[in-house]
Amino acid sequence: MLVRLIVGLGIIVVTLAVALRRVVFLARLITSGQPSPGRLTDLPDRLKAQVVEVFGQKRLLKWSVPGAAHFITFWAFVILFATIVEAFGALFNRDFAIPLIGHWRLLGFAEDLIGTLLLVALGVFAVIRRRNAPSRQERASRFYGSHTKAAWVVLGMIALVAITLFGYRGPQINTGHYPYADHSGWTFTSWAVAKALHPLGTSANSFLETFFLLAQIAVVFGFLVIVTYSKHLHIFVAPINVTTKRDPNGVALGALQPMISKGKPLDFEQADPETDTFGVGKVEDFTWKGMLDFATCTECGRCQSQCPAWNTGKP
Repeated sequence: MLVRLIVGLGIIVVTLAVALRRVVFLARLITSGQPSPGRLTDLPDRLKAQVVEVFGQKRLLKWSVPGAAHFITFWAFVILFATIVEAFGALFNRDFAIPLIGHWRLLGFAEDLIGTLLLVALGVFAVIRRRNAPSRQERASRFYGSHTKAAWVVLGMIALVAITLFGYRGPQINTGHYPYADHSGWTFTSWAVAKALHPLGTSANSFLETFFLLAQIAVVFGFLVIVTYSKHLHIFVAPINVTTKRDPNGVALGALQPMISKGKPLDFEQADPETDTFGVGKVEDFTWKGMLDFATCTECGRCQSQCPAWNTGKP
């Protein structure tokens, strides 16, 4: 018990330190941008956009199959946060359960259901990426130019989150340290894993419980590092991007906004060609929202696939 506590806490401390270093850098980079007025007005409308577009995944659901897979993946991140709390607590106490709700059968059922559906969704993503691989379709692929290797790594890491989850919950059932022991039938995937591992005996299941528990923590917090250093940073910054978009009620960008120079709208009649900035000439001229947009890009290729220049063979 002491060994797994030390190893688990060691993993968490190291990965959080590495991730935090990146987060501080990104925060400084984004906030170094020029002002972007009006991004926090109309707060009720922006809250509504957050609910509809982020939690409801409205725009992604326009593409039925990948949209549904992304919907499942998003909610897996939300619901499976409870399993991260459970894993962390189990480092200190093998019988740990989340206070008040930790023994609810519906919570256990939701965790198992979304974890199982997550593996199905990842399989859908893998097929889509395989069929649309740039190596097959070249410029016709909307993933052309994207960091496809990083995408495969992330799909693998997310799959490991679910695999290690069931990997330690199954042995927990067999060793008697499962928070949903009275409702194990509701956690159907964990129960199936427990049945498969039961013949190995108590000592083997105890080892597997510790091994996969530490593996779960390593995968989750290792994934946190990968996210902060890759295009999958959108997992955290996309909700901020939605909240601060130009028009929370609009489906497009709307009217062209005035140029910003020296932190305020540019008056062409009073502008000084020597000191004022007309548009964007260097990266420092971008607003903080522009910097946030860069960090939010997932390289999904949808903008490229809709670009007339690109579709007529131009760079």
